[in-house]
Amino acid sequence: MKHLLCLFTLLIVNLVGAVNPVKEYADHPANSNFKYEEVRIKTDDGYTLNSWILYANEEKKHNRTLILAYGDAGNMSYWLRQAIEVVNQGYDVVLFDYRGFGESDDFTMLEDQLYYDEFATDLQAVVAYTKTKFHTKIGVWALSIGTIAAVLTSEKESYDYLIADGFMVSPKVIKTRLDDFLQKETKLPEQARDYDQALTRLSIPVLFFAGDRDGLTTVHDSNRVKPLNPKSQVVIYKGGHLQGFQAMTNTYHGQGYIEAMNSFYDKTFEK
Repeated sequence: MKHLLCLFTLLIVNLVGAVNPVKEYADHPANSNFKYEEVRIKTDDGYTLNSWILYANEEKKHNRTLILAYGDAGNMSYWLRQAIEVVNQGYDVVLFDYRGFGESDDFTMLEDQLYYDEFATDLQAVVAYTKTKFHTKIGVWALSIGTIAAVLTSEKESYDYLIADGFMVSPKVIKTRLDDFLQKETKLPEQARDYDQALTRLSIPVLFFAGDRDGLTTVHDSNRVKPLNPKSQVVIYKGGHLQGFQAMTNTYHGQGYIEAMNSFYDKTFEK
């Protein structure tokens, strides 16, 4: 029931098309039977972020670590059920809330702004912390707006690979698409123009998940960026924006999605 409630709420808040933080958690790792740790992570500019670290069962552990950077709405609890499925398949997963979201420090935001550059500052702090805690390849699992933060972070705090679900190829392009759909103006941060240059320097391998009916972050967008690294791949599923985990469900929730992540990792890093 909680899983369905989170999905329903996300569908509603994502229709806003701009930042829509939620402070109250819809779920918590304490409600599930696995090892977790709650930590507070400091950013370079003095904010404190709340984070949950979910640990894989020792019998299933693959020594692979993912940081989940969600989009512009809700908080990390809304993605907990998906993260748990990934943990059940042997990954350690680090979830965190951007400033202004969940139980992270407050941060004033405009409701009509697409994203804030500070989200990348937050992700940089989480990547740096994760690198000190886990001696594995570190991947960022970025969703929608989280892909912008992931690209910007890659220039300041390196990580090993990116899983990009709903990849945003350009803030300006996304703004135009949203403005046309919502019939209102979406604002961008002042530094949004720097993103395009940062994207051209993205050299790490990327696994793109793209919905064939996603009009916001299209298959074409992912295919445009794929050539930046010869090991990058695009997985196309039948569905809309951020519907891949559900669309690729088989025996267990997200099975096809997780198997695609495993295959990508094996081809990229295993010799």
